[in-house]
Amino acid sequence: MELRDYQQECVDAVLAAWESGRRRALIAMPTGTGKTVVFSHIIKRRLKLGRALVLVHRDELVQQSVEKLNAIVPEASVGVIKAERDEHNADVVVASIQTLGRQDRLNRIPRNHFSTIIVDEAHHSRAETYMRTLEYFLAFDPNGPYTLGCTATPERHDKLALGKVFQDIVYHASIPAMIRRGYLCDVRGLRVVAKVDLSKVRVRGGDYVESELEQALVAANGVEAICRALLEFAADRKSIIFVPGVRMAHQVAAALLEAGVAAAAIDGSMPLSERREILAKLRGGELQAIANCMVLTEGFDEPSVDCIFVARPTRSRTLYVQMVGRGLRLAEGKQDCLVLDLVGATEDLKLQTLDKLTYVDPQKLGGGFLQAERTSNKHIQVEHAIQDLIAMPVALLEKSKFRWLRGSRGYVLVIAGGAIYVSWDENNEMWIGSHETYLGSRFEIKRANELEDVIDACEEYVRDSGSEILAKANAKWRSQPATKAQLDVLRRWGIDLNGSLSRGTASDLIALGKHDARQLAAQII
Repeated sequence: MELRDYQQECVDAVLAAWESGRRRALIAMPTGTGKTVVFSHIIKRRLKLGRALVLVHRDELVQQSVEKLNAIVPEASVGVIKAERDEHNADVVVASIQTLGRQDRLNRIPRNHFSTIIVDEAHHSRAETYMRTLEYFLAFDPNGPYTLGCTATPERHDKLALGKVFQDIVYHASIPAMIRRGYLCDVRGLRVVAKVDLSKVRVRGGDYVESELEQALVAANGVEAICRALLEFAADRKSIIFVPGVRMAHQVAAALLEAGVAAAAIDGSMPLSERREILAKLRGGELQAIANCMVLTEGFDEPSVDCIFVARPTRSRTLYVQMVGRGLRLAEGKQDCLVLDLVGATEDLKLQTLDKLTYVDPQKLGGGFLQAERTSNKHIQVEHAIQDLIAMPVALLEKSKFRWLRGSRGYVLVIAGGAIYVSWDENNEMWIGSHETYLGSRFEIKRANELEDVIDACEEYVRDSGSEILAKANAKWRSQPATKAQLDVLRRWGIDLNGSLSRGTASDLIALGKHDARQLAAQII
C-alpha cells in the first residue's frame, strides 16, 4: 500500500517529532483517510528497534488492524491479545484494551516489552484502562517507548484534556481539506425538524442524557419521522441511521421493514458474528439501511454507504464527526453522501449539524410530526453549494447577529454599497475575508487558516464601518419592498418574482451572484 502525499507528510511529521524529543505525539485525520495505513508504515520503519503495541477498544478494530499490518509489514509476526489469546511475544501486538487493561493481564508482560506504542481512537485515552496500560509500559517516562495517538477528533466533549496523555498534535488534516483534495466524497445536507423540545432533555458531560433523549424522541413520534424522512429523501441510498437508544434502533428497523425497506438493527449486545453478518448483508446489497445506537460510530468501514441519518441529536462535535465520517469514504459510482440531521422544533444553538443546509417545502412531507425547514428571509442557502462538512461554522454563524449567506463563492454578508465575502483560497489553503463594493473595488480584511478567525475579523470590520444596523439579520429594511433597481438587475439575470420580493431577499440574491441567485430563486418560486 503506497502512501498518499498527506499520509507521507504525516509519517514524516511523527518521526520528526519523536526525533526532537516529543515521545508522545498525536495525529488527527478524518475517518476514511487511512490512519491505520499511517501507523502501520510507522511501525514498519521502527520494527528493527523492537516490538510494537497497538491498542484498540473495539473487537472490529482488532481484525482490521491485523489485516492492514499483515499487508504493510509482511516481514513481522502479528499477534493478538483479546479474551483468551495472549500472543504478546509477536513482533507487533494488537491488543483489545478491555483485555490488556486489566492488571492481571498486564502483569504477564515485562514493563519494557515494547519500544513503540500506538493508541488507536486516541480520544478515549483518558479512560482508566488506557492510563493504567500506558503507565505500566512506561509511556510517561522520559526514556519510555515512543507513543503515537491516532484520532479523527482530537477533542473530547467531556473536556478532559488529551494534553495529559500526548505532548503535541504533530499532524492535522481536516474533513473539508480532504474533500477539497479529493480523498473524501462531497457532502450534501438536509435539516429535518421533529416536534420534540430538546430544551427539556437534560445535559450531562456536555451532551444530552441518552435515555431521556430516546424517551423524548419516541414520545414525539420520532420513529415515524425518521422513516418518513428516509423514504422521502434517501429512498435510493444505502443508509446508516444513528439513534439514541437500542429500543429505538429496533423500532426504526421494524418500521422501515414494514414500509418495504430492507433494514436491520445492530446493538452492542449482539454477538460479534451476528453483527458481522448484518454488515455483510449491507455490503452485498441485501440490506439498504441499518439502525444502530453508538455501535457504528467507530471501527466500521463500508465505503458504499451514501446516506448518514443523524437521528441522535448531539452537542458533541466529536460524536457528530464520528457519525458523519461513516459516509465519507470514496467508492466507485458514489457521487456524494447525504447527511440528514434530525433536530428539535426548539433549536439548541450548541446542537451539532452540517454547516451548509438545504431547505425544502414542508408540504412535501404532508405535515404531521415531521417538517423540513422552509426557505425564508432568515435562512437562504442553496443545495448546489453544499460541498463539505464541518460542525463549527453552523454554530458560529447561527449565533451571529449578522445575516450570513452561503453561496458557491463562500460566505456572504450584505452591507451598505456592497458585501463581505469569505471564501477558501485553494492555492494558499486559507480563508480570506474581503469587502467588495458594487462599484468594483475590493479591500482584503483578513486571511487565516481558521474560518472563525476570518468571520470574527469581518464582523469587527462591519461594526467599525458603521454598517452593523444594515447587516443584522433582523434589520427593518429587509422587510421593505424590493427597489426598482434591484428588480431590474434580477430581471436581466432572468429572474422575475412578480414584484413580490422583499428588499432584503433581493439584496441577498444580487450579493450571491447570477448563478446562485437563479438556483435560489427557483426554490423560492
